[in-house]
Amino acid sequence: MHRNIRIAAITAVALASTLALSACGGGNEAPPSAEGEIAGEIQYAWWGGPARNDKTEAVIDLYEEATPGVTVKGTTSEFGAYFENASVQAAGGNLPCVPQMQNRLMADYADRGALLPLDDLVESGAIDVSAIPESVLDSGRGSDGKLYMIPYGAAFGSLLVNATDIEALGLPLPPEGYDWEWLADWLTEISEKTGGRATGIVGNQQDVLEAWLRSHDADYYDEGSIGFEAQDVADFWDYAAALQDAGVTISAERASETQGLPLEQNDFSQGTVPTLFWPANGLGTAQATIDQVDPGHELQAFPLPSGPSGNGSAFWLSGLSIAETCENVATAADFIDFFVNDQDAALVYASDNGANTQTDNLQAILDSPDTTAAKKAELSLYQTLADEGVAPSVYSKGYASVFQQAVTRYFQQVSFGEITVEEAAEQFTDEAESAIG
Repeated sequence: MHRNIRIAAITAVALASTLALSACGGGNEAPPSAEGEIAGEIQYAWWGGPARNDKTEAVIDLYEEATPGVTVKGTTSEFGAYFENASVQAAGGNLPCVPQMQNRLMADYADRGALLPLDDLVESGAIDVSAIPESVLDSGRGSDGKLYMIPYGAAFGSLLVNATDIEALGLPLPPEGYDWEWLADWLTEISEKTGGRATGIVGNQQDVLEAWLRSHDADYYDEGSIGFEAQDVADFWDYAAALQDAGVTISAERASETQGLPLEQNDFSQGTVPTLFWPANGLGTAQATIDQVDPGHELQAFPLPSGPSGNGSAFWLSGLSIAETCENVATAADFIDFFVNDQDAALVYASDNGANTQTDNLQAILDSPDTTAAKKAELSLYQTLADEGVAPSVYSKGYASVFQQAVTRYFQQVSFGEITVEEAAEQFTDEAESAIG
């Protein structure tokens, strides 16, 4: 559809929606889809480094070219500083009209009323989400069930494997649907054959704990509270501690030394361990690093292990929200619709912040000759998981303090023998209950 015709259609749908709701006594306030014409200026804020900034600016240029009369003022910073600044802005009621969000941290903004529910904008047609898988879209909902974020990029945990090294050992690569027991036996066999460590530390990674819980009929959150018991966590840490005690994973000392290092400096990327739990979007970085350090090794990414409840994968989604205080909602919604659905924009952005969640655009990136083999492997793995219908990942408040920090802290104490698994699991669960409840 021609761009100007599409804008006119959205405006007409918004106006019709307003009239219909008014006639039915739908409330005193117009729905956000009716707030003004698509024109004027909006602010868009995101996180990222120089490469992502260049791609984002290119998308903005495409949007402004396609939408005469609209200006998008962009601001950016690195991830940590972005959310520190966003917290201050949310408290002061001056978030940018379109703030980039992540579903794991979104509750800290949605729960305080800083973000606008987007359901009316979707229902009116102002934002088209028809090509986003339902479970992925639902991961942009808050604990109240309302949609606060339109996901555009999906990251997810994976098992990175140096396929060249594993095949040289005469061992198989992880089969479809492999489970936690198979993984432990396989890692142990790798360690026995090499006489070294088979993987990085396991118990201190929040994404691996999340996968364990989800594959064992539990979850981080359940209706705004915690969705697990202390025994669930203890079972996982018993599993991880047994691997560490057997010398299958790196030592507690080595884990402490390498904590916080970028992937390029990780033992896996340097070729000293053949497997690693890491978000799949790190595959390209790891491959590029080992190509320099020890050429001739092919790295691959596999889904996280399955358990009694199936695969434990969760999507960590980056997306676009609208601030509750935004005074140009129609234009903000149109920009989000363009960012998510325009194929030229998708190809320019090239899944820089996770796999493209729009099905048609994902395929276009996969088909593009400009997409690297490592990126295609990441996107194909996402495509497989999305087709399987991974359950929505709905997070409540306290994610950063509880799961990004406390998981590492408690398992580190376990690793150094300062506390038992049972004590750590009880204390961690109590801390999570207090922070979230």
